[in-house]
Amino acid sequence: MRDLERETIVALSTPPGRGAIAVVRLSGAKSLPILEGIFKPRKERSAFPRGRPVLGRFVDGSQAFDEGLALYHQAPDSVTGEDVVEMHCHGGPAIVGTILRIACEMGARPAAEGEFTRRAFLEGKIDLLQAEAVADLVSAQTEKAAKAALHHLEGRLSRALEEVWEKIVEAGAHIEAAIDFPDEFEPGAGPSVSGAPMGSAELASLFAETETALGRLIESYRSGRILREGARAAILGRPNAGKSTLLNALLGADRAITSEIPGTTRDTVEEICDFGGAPVRLIDTAGLRDTGDPVELEGTERARKAAGEADISLMVLDVTAGDPELAWAVREASALNCQNMFVINKIDKSTLEMQKHARAALKESAPQACEPLFISALTGEGLPELREEVARVLMDEDGLSGADSVLTRERHHGQIAKCLEAVKSARAGAEGELSPELVAVHLNEAQTALAELLGRDYGEALLDRIFSTFCIGK
Repeated sequence: MRDLERETIVALSTPPGRGAIAVVRLSGAKSLPILEGIFKPRKERSAFPRGRPVLGRFVDGSQAFDEGLALYHQAPDSVTGEDVVEMHCHGGPAIVGTILRIACEMGARPAAEGEFTRRAFLEGKIDLLQAEAVADLVSAQTEKAAKAALHHLEGRLSRALEEVWEKIVEAGAHIEAAIDFPDEFEPGAGPSVSGAPMGSAELASLFAETETALGRLIESYRSGRILREGARAAILGRPNAGKSTLLNALLGADRAITSEIPGTTRDTVEEICDFGGAPVRLIDTAGLRDTGDPVELEGTERARKAAGEADISLMVLDVTAGDPELAWAVREASALNCQNMFVINKIDKSTLEMQKHARAALKESAPQACEPLFISALTGEGLPELREEVARVLMDEDGLSGADSVLTRERHHGQIAKCLEAVKSARAGAEGELSPELVAVHLNEAQTALAELLGRDYGEALLDRIFSTFCIGK
């Protein structure tokens, strides 16, 4: 139930600084009185209309200081379940500051991080997965990442978990029958939720369906994590292989210095790039070679460190350098602990025979590696195929399509893994000689994991940790 004593909060919901428009939000029982004290409609009204924008002036006492729009959403039909006000003013810091000051003088207090969304969750407007999706939508770095977050906000993942929940409850009802009616219970004779008898084959099928659904969700985590957090791709290669040129070409901007002089790049350069919907942090590194220059040597060590921390490395090779270049690349790639992709550069300066030879040599020397890609970082040839292949290697089809049920957070993955482990233990116990009481314990553990994930069972520490990552106005 809503806490009627909860304080009214206020915050700027648009980015701070100068802008054409700013939006200040209020939520709480004092929202409407504060609005009526700050905002005077252009046309006199007996009551402020609900959910409709009203044109008027913002005033400090009797003195107007801006004009704009205001909207009032009455509880419980608002995003937070409380009275909510949105004030659309001009985006100057002085105007916003005045509105915030007056609102606080009239009884509001500054909102904490994510407090609007937190109140929406506490009022039952959204579950915890949807609340987290609000932050993910705000911070999405690519269109596909935004779509995945929107799917969560719409409740698609929640509905998928509800279906799993119902299967666990149904299996639990069967097991509880063995506990409540031990003299009458025979394996496969207990009632399901609907009251119809459930055979042992049906129970086994129910467990199998649950495990399959949970397993698919766990498999989606790699793609989901990359959609939300991004992947790291280290661009490696010897001096003058074209690493910095490749970075600039992928970004469409001159971010890294390029030069014919070997050793131009001394430190790592990082930028975010969209690869088929996957946000990828490209890391341009110093050329890898033996050198007596201590600065260049430090750059080489940092390059190898970047590769060790990356999800994928792009080993850039100069196809015109011949067999020594290929042999060096194979040796270097074998020492990496991440997925490696050979990127054969400078095809604009090579013959078709040189390219065929490079492909055959790499296939023979590194058969486990990805199919080599042939590009010209200078002309842009082959770059679309490079983007597609990097996205394919990093993410499976579920992630690339922005599927409805994709796990994007470590918390999601951890709770689903707990649920799956509990379901497997329950199934093994039900098929073995484990007592029904112990099987029921495992099923309760599975339900608890889902309850924590959806926010049906939570502690203040969990909410504090989740909402502390939000911006102030959300």
